[in-house]
Amino acid sequence: MTRTTKLLVTAGALALGATAFSSVGLADGACGWHGGWGGHGGPAQGLFESFDTNHDGKVTQDEIDQARQARFAKFDKNGDGKLSLEEYQALWLDAMNRQMVRAFQALDVNGDGAVTKEEFVARFEYVVQRLDTNGDGQLTQDELRQQFHDRMGQGMHGRAGDSDGGPGCDHN
Repeated sequence: MTRTTKLLVTAGALALGATAFSSVGLADGACGWHGGWGGHGGPAQGLFESFDTNHDGKVTQDEIDQARQARFAKFDKNGDGKLSLEEYQALWLDAMNRQMVRAFQALDVNGDGAVTKEEFVARFEYVVQRLDTNGDGQLTQDELRQQFHDRMGQGMHGRAGDSDGGPGCDHN
């Protein structure tokens, strides 16, 4: 693997990692967390959508506990009170579905329901230009680490996005 390929793979992995982390928060679900407080209601909106089960505009700990228990039970297919890796994977994939659809739609620029090779490749056309902090036309691992650190640091300070929920959230 060439150095350029390694850097592009690293950049892609960092971008995907940042997206995954900021979209779903922690693995057991930070409902509504999307990497920032801005956007369409932020995490608070997702919290209410997921847990205000009686729709009174308030969330109690009992509502949260009941919703989390129901979510757990939905994916504990064998009813043993534990989530196996396979059961947790089903929970995770269910929670990530909305994020996956949004990522697909972002790639499908012309909205025809298919991602062409050109649409797929276009997202990475300017990776080096955008991430090259010293302007030398190359990316170093240090530059990528700094970009990742900077972007993750912004997560708590107003980055816009949609409320996606997380693996512990039930938006159905």
